[in-house]
Amino acid sequence: MHAWSGSLLASLLAGAASLGGAPPGSGGDLVEVEVAGVLPLEMDSGSLLVLREKVTGTVLPIFVGRTEGAALGRRLRRGAPDRPGAAELLDHAIAALGGRVARVAVEGGQAALLHARVTLQQGARRLELEARPSDAIALAVASGAPVYATRRVISEVGLTREELAREHHPGATLAEQAGPKLAF
Repeated sequence: MHAWSGSLLASLLAGAASLGGAPPGSGGDLVEVEVAGVLPLEMDSGSLLVLREKVTGTVLPIFVGRTEGAALGRRLRRGAPDRPGAAELLDHAIAALGGRVARVAVEGGQAALLHARVTLQQGARRLELEARPSDAIALAVASGAPVYATRRVISEVGLTREELAREHHPGATLAEQAGPKLAF
């Protein structure tokens, strides 16, 4: 089913006890998530962007291109690119126009493809732009803006802690697999 590395699984399970919630005015349809990490895939030319729901620890794996995954990983490590790319250009353009990234929401799309909505704030003006999840999340990471996912996306694509544990150790309970390091 899913091929997860042991260290990724451990970090996903360890961080599952964080707190968070839906943004004000979202009608409860959005759930706050955090970027758990980006992993290059060995057998593919892509990467796996992993988001984790802050309240339940459910993870949302999103397949992104290798280049996009590397750029996002660099942003997560706060590393500077060798030369500015499209994401840096967009960051600078938003700032030069007096705007800021207010939030990012990962939403469903057609045929199981995900897309994201970037909400920009420019004074009293609020703009929403559609984007690829990798680009939108890169903007959120760079600006410190919150990231959300719709409940529908989480229920359709997300993996609970129990599902992750079964993938890692079929037949064992989550408590048996986690040992004393994972607090519930």
